[in-house]
Amino acid sequence: MFTFEPANYIENTPKDSEFFVIFEQNILTFSNENFIRPISQDELNWSYVEEKERHFLGYLNNKPCFVLLAEKNQCELEHSVFIDMRSALGRMPDQLFSVIARSIQIINWSKDHQYCGSCGSKMERHNFERAMQCLKCNGQLIYPRISPCVITLIFKEKEFLLAHNKNFPPNFYSTLAGFIEPGESVESALRREVKEEVNINIKNLEYFSSQAWPFPSQLMLGFFAEYDSGDLEPDGEEIDDAQWFSAENMPSNVPPANISISGKLIENFINRN
Repeated sequence: MFTFEPANYIENTPKDSEFFVIFEQNILTFSNENFIRPISQDELNWSYVEEKERHFLGYLNNKPCFVLLAEKNQCELEHSVFIDMRSALGRMPDQLFSVIARSIQIINWSKDHQYCGSCGSKMERHNFERAMQCLKCNGQLIYPRISPCVITLIFKEKEFLLAHNKNFPPNFYSTLAGFIEPGESVESALRREVKEEVNINIKNLEYFSSQAWPFPSQLMLGFFAEYDSGDLEPDGEEIDDAQWFSAENMPSNVPPANISISGKLIENFINRN
């Protein structure tokens, strides 16, 4: 069981601190362990990881927790290996996933905001806030940017709609999702995305839950929606197939419920029907 209290500032690095180590979009783990975990200060000292930057995340199980960006995918610890973040999803509990999502989003934000978008000057990290600062632009602050997205499970009586995106592996089906555009409400974005992708209309929108999704910086807002009208017709650009499924007739591969809001939507609908 993990507990996490987010925080933005700590004066130094206490001896009991723990660290997630990231290189590009890969995270340090161990081939002889079945789960992702942070490494201790002693392990970090013996790892000889070349550190590019570090960010304080908060307190994981009451211990200060940091994310380190490594210069190279090299680590001297026995059984250590860097694995792709998406491959690591199944090796972490839900509580820890949110901490690692925070790690990746902060690292990506820092990497993408090294220079001021107004004057081109080198940005500096603010001492106390989670922000990058341009001293030449009157101390202009740039905070982490989150991209809000909608994701929905559409149902018709006891059936639910899942779709195959062209970028998905074969036989992998998931719920419909898309970004919220400037000036849109969440509800308008849901209706537009569904209409654009599969040409149907929806009604009776019901909020379910949200999830940070760090690929690269989305906040997924999950909904149930009831089918209203229209003939199912995938757009052929993003979606190449969409079908009505049921608990008795499931596709062979769907998102896992333990770490994916799409999987949670599917599981919740099946359980309540």
